[in-house]
Order: sequence, then structure tokens, then C-alpha cells
Amino acid sequence: MKRSIKAISAFMLVAVMVFSLTACGGIDINKVAGKWHVESINGKAAADFAAENGVVEAGVQKVVDISEKETSITCIIDGVVSVSKGETVIRADGIESTIDNTLFPFKYDEKADTLTYSIKIGDVQYDYVYSRGDFDFNAALAPAVDESAYAEEDYSEEYAEEEYAE
Repeated sequence: MKRSIKAISAFMLVAVMVFSLTACGGIDINKVAGKWHVESINGKAAADFAAENGVVEAGVQKVVDISEKETSITCIIDGVVSVSKGETVIRADGIESTIDNTLFPFKYDEKADTLTYSIKIGDVQYDYVYSRGDFDFNAALAPAVDESAYAEEDYSEEYAEEEYAE
């Protein structure tokens, strides 16, 4: 009888340890690690949302770079590319990070492979959806080049009758 109680107790102790370890975990960081850029804001494509608000897409774009230890957000602040960082905290439904005294709770949708984040500023709610990938802020902010200034000129007639001696 003593033997049975010891065996049952040992089995129960192992079961409790196994279940307690699985309950502590959050999402697998490998599912969300990497770069994510704004796909849409309030259901509108980032470029369309920017155009409606009279700014270039880079003005509303953000890139979130997530690793196991750190989360960074790259965006435009006062016309300059800025990177802010905070510690990554893994949650059951995503990650969160406090960056510049602002909490960013990103929820991960595994089926859609997207991150979402919502913030209320004044009376307006902004719902951001992020998809995998990067955004080139420097290219987006570069001034447009006037291609007509580089039009090719035709010199074929000017040099057509010249012969070159060897």
C-alpha cells in the first residue's frame, strides 16, 4: 500500500510540474519575430489613409522589429527617421512593449499572420494592422526626380558623316 501511494504521489507531482510549465508560456516568439509594417489604419490601406490626411505614406508608416528581448519601432518624427526601443514581453495572444512611456500591446492573429494595435487619441480610435515586411523610409522621403531633365538627345545626324581614320 505504501508503495502504491508513493508511486501515485510521484506521478501526480510530475503531472503537476508538466502542466504548470505549459500554463506559464505565451505565444512562440518565432511566430512574431522579425519586421512588420503598417498595412492598414482604420480599415484603409496605409497609403490611402495618408493621402486622405494630406501626408505621404512615410508619415503614417511604422515598422515594428520584434526579437525575444527587444521591440523597436521605426517611424518619422519631425521629418527624421527615428527608432525607439523597449523590452519585449511575451503574452498569450501576442507581445507588448513599453516604448517612450507608451504601452504597445500587439495582438497576433495566427490565421491572418498579422499584428494589430489600437490607440485612442482624443476622441479618435486608430486601429493599426501590421503585416510582415519592412518599409524604406529614406526612399519614401527622397525628393522626386524630374526624369525630363535627363531626356536623351539624338546626336546621330551630327556624327553620321564623320569618318575615323586609323
